[in-house]
Amino acid sequence: MTDPRPRPQYGEYASPKDQAAAAGLPAPSFAPPVVPPAGERAVERAAHAPGAAPSAIGTAAPRRWDAFLSYALLAYGAVTVVAGFFQFTDLNAVIEQVYTMMNIGTYTPTALAGTLGIVINVSNVVLFLITVAVTMRALRRGRLAFYLPIIGGAVAYLVSFVCLATLMLGDPAFTAYVGR
Repeated sequence: MTDPRPRPQYGEYASPKDQAAAAGLPAPSFAPPVVPPAGERAVERAAHAPGAAPSAIGTAAPRRWDAFLSYALLAYGAVTVVAGFFQFTDLNAVIEQVYTMMNIGTYTPTALAGTLGIVINVSNVVLFLITVAVTMRALRRGRLAFYLPIIGGAVAYLVSFVCLATLMLGDPAFTAYVGR
């Protein structure tokens, strides 16, 4: 019997196994793909969903409320740092205003006020930059991040409070006011 079809050229009718052998490659495997457990599939679908932030498989899906709240707190922190920068440059004037409003007495200006104003400003800027970096890293990884700006703000407040308390506790008018 003769085959009426034309003779195949260039492996047109060859099986994938014959093609691989002719090319000197290993035969292709037609084994079914390995299916990950159900929990991993859900995380993978969430990570590759349209509009999802690019993240590594195995991380949680992003929380929009967390990102919004984190950005809002960082913006509030930026405004606070900038406003405080102008306020803390002249601590003597600020403390005099506080003394006048609270009827404490007359504040005695010291040279330490200028140094502590610089300490407060530098620490606020450094703490803000660290807080931004840590918060952005947590958001990129899909982790909860809104509490990080709160912690950064609390640490900055603590530094400012200690510096201001150092100035006020060394003032004779304030110690007399507290002693009343």
